[in-house]
Amino acid sequence: MTLHVDHIRPRSLGGRATIENGQTLCAQHNFFKRTLNQTETAKRMFIRLYEAAKAEENAKIMDFCTEVLNLYDKHGINDHIEWER
Repeated sequence: MTLHVDHIRPRSLGGRATIENGQTLCAQHNFFKRTLNQTETAKRMFIRLYEAAKAEENAKIMDFCTEVLNLYDKHGINDHIEWER
């Protein structure tokens, strides 16, 4: 697996090259992040995690993801991305 050093807040949006604004991502997720808005990427990740937990009948992780995804809904963030409860 290839790891990339990534700016949490992109330089194009005023992000600085600091430790606090840095993270490591696998190459695949870094490329996803480049093409999707960061909040879209995160919401899609929680939807995938929710679906995996649902398939495994892991209620604890399902509840966690539901809580996070409900915050997206509450604040109207990325409403164009729908998820099945």
